[in-house]
This record gives sequence, C-alpha cells and structure tokens, in this order.
Amino acid sequence: MPSDYAHARIAFLDAATRRGARIESVAHPRQGLHGEALATDLAWIGPPDAARVVLSLSGTHGVEGLHGSACQRAALAGPLADRLPADTALAFVHAVNPYGFSWLRRVDHENIDVNRNFVDFTAPPVNPDYAGVHPLLVPDEWGTAALGRLRADLDAAVARLGRQGMARAISGGQYTHPDGLFYGGGAPCWSHRTIADLLSRTLRKAAAVCVLDHHTGLGPAGHTELICRHAPGSRELALARAWWGADVTSPASGESVSVVLGGNLREAVAGWSPRAATVVAIALEVGTTPAETVLTALVADNWLHRRDDPRSALGERIRGQVRAAFFLDDAAWLTSTVARAQTVLAQALDGLAREPA
Repeated sequence: MPSDYAHARIAFLDAATRRGARIESVAHPRQGLHGEALATDLAWIGPPDAARVVLSLSGTHGVEGLHGSACQRAALAGPLADRLPADTALAFVHAVNPYGFSWLRRVDHENIDVNRNFVDFTAPPVNPDYAGVHPLLVPDEWGTAALGRLRADLDAAVARLGRQGMARAISGGQYTHPDGLFYGGGAPCWSHRTIADLLSRTLRKAAAVCVLDHHTGLGPAGHTELICRHAPGSRELALARAWWGADVTSPASGESVSVVLGGNLREAVAGWSPRAATVVAIALEVGTTPAETVLTALVADNWLHRRDDPRSALGERIRGQVRAAFFLDDAAWLTSTVARAQTVLAQALDGLAREPA
C-alpha cells in the first residue's frame, strides 16, 4: 500500500498503463512535500465517445486521496474494466487536489476547500454563523493549553448553536474568511479550472454519467455512507436509491452525517456535458475517527500553515495527526472499505447500463 502521494501516483499510473487506459496529466504549479512533481491524472477505459460514463474521483480533499487512490487502483486491477457494457467508459481522475494529497492537507495551496469552490462567485452561499466560530478555529498558538481552550470553546458553541447548527456553521462552507476552515475561495481555484477543462472535453458525448467521489473522515469507522446531494424528489436521487439501496442518504432530507453545503464538485459535473447528460452523483464517505478528533486535526493543520514551519518536527507530528484523522493504518478497515467501493462501482455500471444513451 503506497504511503504517500508520490508512490500512490506511480502505482495508479502503472495500474492504468497495464489496463491499457488512455492517460492525460495536468501539471500543478507547486511542488509536493518531498519536492516531487504534482499533477491531476485522468485515466480513461472504453470508447472515447462513450454515451455512458462512470467517473471516479479521488483526492478532492487532498489527504483523503490516500483511500480514494487505493479504491481506484483496485478497480483498475479488478475484473470490472474487462467487461464494460456497450458504449460505456470508466474514467478515473486521480488527485483532484494533488497539493493537498502530497502535503497531507484537506485544502489546496491557497487554503481553499475544493469541494466548496464550485459556486457562482457573484453571489456565493451565505453562512451567517461561521463568523461567530471563526476565532475559535484560528488560534494564535498551538499546544496542550490551546487544545484545552479549543475544546471548552467548542463545547460552549455547541450549547449555543446545537450540534447540528455547529456542524453547519463550521463545515457548511464559508466565503468570508480566507484564513479559516472550509473556505470556498473567491474565484475558481486550480483544481476547479483543471477538472472543468478535463471533463468538458471528455464528457462531450455522454448522455448519462455516474460520479463516484471518494471521501473519508465522517461517520463510524469502516462504514461507507453514500451521500447524495441531489434534490429530494428528483429523478437523480430516485435513481441513486434504486442503484445502491439503503446506504444512500440525502443531506437535504436530514439523513446524512454531512450537512447541506454549497460549491460541491459532483453537482457541477452536469454543467460540463454538452448533451445535458443525466448525472447521478454520490460521495463514498468512509468513517475513520470521531468528529472531534477530525476537527482538532484540521485546526492544528490550519494553524501550522498560518503560523509555523510546515517542515518542522511539530509540522511532521501535525501531518501525522491529519493523516490519522482521514486514513486508518488498519488492514481490516482498508480491505473492507476498498471492497465496498468495488461493489458500489459494479452497481453503478449495472444501473448506468439501464439508462438510455
């Protein structure tokens, strides 16, 4: 199992090459943690003008690419790609946010949460409660005392806003504090521009698309929730439930561990198909550690890149903390969740085959 972005990318490209995939790579302007070149890679299997496409995304939230890459490599090495239905393609986008993947961050090099960046920037979503919690999330120092204050302050904020209100305030996305958490940016970021260009060209003939976006960090350890952000009552949500069953949840209906958020990448895919394709999109959200542990790691990471030297010994410890929040070094966790991803992919192919081309 590759332990970092550089080795994961080598393994992905090797698996894609062995499968005979067509590969396109877009270089990132920055270097990785170890000085390596960064890129977003697209591997395509099947007809280039396929009417039906299953699109797999990894590393939308950088560090979460450790798990997503493993799922993509398993799919490339497995039997599904050998028996694609007629007029169907498999497309793998490896490392939507390669900078975050390499540096073990959830955000990109501009502190932008890529999965909050796909919005109308003339009228971005409003999150009125974020301003009240922002000072808690950007401490001037980090250590045992600061961690204790953070926990006490967060408890007080939960008492004021409620647990769900607090989750919405923090993770719903915000467009007012560039130094804060879950910042959606003020313009399309590098990953946004790159994925828009790649998909607007490669999906030009698609009439039906299924998007599988690999994420980690929410929910019980080892459970894969299939988060579907299509509107309640929509045909797309109905199709998702028909294809995948009871594990499909709708944040808008209050069923998910995730809150309603703006700027979601998966929901933007429909706009890149000239044929106005039917797009059924889900996030495969794999649980790791408790939410409080994940949030603490994100606050520490944000502090590190605002206030300290990311290459220091403390920086190394904080990166380890972030990695542990989004990827469990546990063979049973990895084996079961990667297997679950392959089942979801097979169901996607079956469901998509029933859609008109």
